This record gives sequence, C-alpha cells and structure tokens, in this order.
Amino acid sequence: MFGFVQAASSVLSEEEEARYRELYCGLCFALKERYGQLSRFCLTYDLTFYVMLCNSLFEPPEEAGEGHCLAQVGKRVPYAKSRFADYAADLSVAFAYHKLLDDWTDDRNVAARAELLALKGPYERARERIPEQCAAIERSLELIGHIERSVDAGPDDAALEFGALLGELFSWNQGIWTDQMRALGMHLGRFVYFMDAAVDYADDVESGSYNPFRGLDATPESMRTLLSAIAADVAAVFEKLPLEQDLHILRSVLYSGLWLKFNETYA
Repeated sequence: MFGFVQAASSVLSEEEEARYRELYCGLCFALKERYGQLSRFCLTYDLTFYVMLCNSLFEPPEEAGEGHCLAQVGKRVPYAKSRFADYAADLSVAFAYHKLLDDWTDDRNVAARAELLALKGPYERARERIPEQCAAIERSLELIGHIERSVDAGPDDAALEFGALLGELFSWNQGIWTDQMRALGMHLGRFVYFMDAAVDYADDVESGSYNPFRGLDATPESMRTLLSAIAADVAAVFEKLPLEQDLHILRSVLYSGLWLKFNETYA
C-alpha cells in the first residue's frame, strides 16, 4: 500500500482520534507479537483501515490493554486488537518486504537492502501463515512491473491489476460479505494506484519513469476527475455494508483522508 488510506483527523472528535490510535497501536502490537520488534516499522494506516472495517462488519471480541510504544520511548499506550489485526500484520510484513525489494531492484538503495535482509525471516514466516496471499502478492506485483515496462500497456492496466490483488486480499475469510469486500478492495486498490501516480506525476515526468497519467496530458483537474469517479465506486460499495461501529471514522478515511496527499501536492 502507499499510505493514502488514513483518517482525516480534522473531522474526528477527541474520542474518535483516541479510538483510531488504539486500533493503530493494536496492529503495531500484533506485528511485534507475530514477527518481532523490528517488524513494527512495517506499520501503516492503510491496514489499520482494513482492521477497523472488518471490526465494524463482524464486531469480533477485542483485546484491550497497554504496552510500550516503540516511537515514544518509556511511554505506555492503550491498544485494541482483534483477530483481524493478526491477518493485517501478516499483510503488513508482506507488503513492506516487496516495497523494499522494489526499492533495491530499481535504485540499488543500500538502506533498502539492509532492511530487506532484516525482513527476510519475518516474510518467510508470513508466507507460511498466508501462503496463498503472499503468492498472489508476488504474482501481481511481478505482472504490474511487466505492465509498467510495456510500451503497449493501457493507462488502466496496472491499476486494475493492483485492484484485483487488493480485492483478493480483502475478501479473505469474509463469509457472506466475500463479494462485497472483494469489490471494495478492487475499487480501493485502483484508486490507490492512480492516487500514487497523481502525487508522483511531476517527479515521474522529470525522471522519465512510468506513470499512467503521462500519455494523457494530465492536469490536476483531470486527475481529480478520474480519482473522484473511482472514489465514488468505493463509496457505493462501502455504504451498502451494514456498518455501525466506528462508522464516522471509516467515513473520514474514504471521504476526506484519501485526498490528503493529493490536496497537499496540488494546493
């Protein structure tokens, strides 16, 4: 993931911000428990959204507690953790590993290489726990790389593939909501891919790197129009789910948070 799927704190109450932070910290502690201290650097708000969404959909039991915060030495912070945090921790390690692998392959980034070696063991454990999902990530990211290198690729091809991947990951163990969660993940993945391209557009044009907007003579307005249409697809699926718990926080992600980096880039 790319760090776009986060809540907009400006529209949250103090109580909602505290709840959001508890779920974020719950994912962090799940990472520590399953993969060790270093894996906590894989933590993202993107998969915190996934945990919060599944918690709202199924309302599973949550473990509440306090633990030492890696970012705030000497401080104990409250957390809330459900069974979905464990799966999100597995995905966090898998995505982080492949992001570092991509950075090393593309740029021969020495720091990425060192972090990649440190994450090799945790990723091997993740592959044992969620083998089908890790295989899907490897397969899809390889295909996306091929699409991005192909002169015949359409502007939507890579985004559709990333959407299909996220749809598959979101639909795991969702029972009667499998189809809806697959559709939500699919539209959200497509949005995230295009949002990443929009935010990186100027840098990619300057460097000559692949960007799906490059052949479209894109402007901020045209990029916003496309992204708004995809965001509407995400919202259409989301609003049909029977959600009550943390609903306002979830909506703050989809209706405000998804646009934070775009608005910063094109202010």
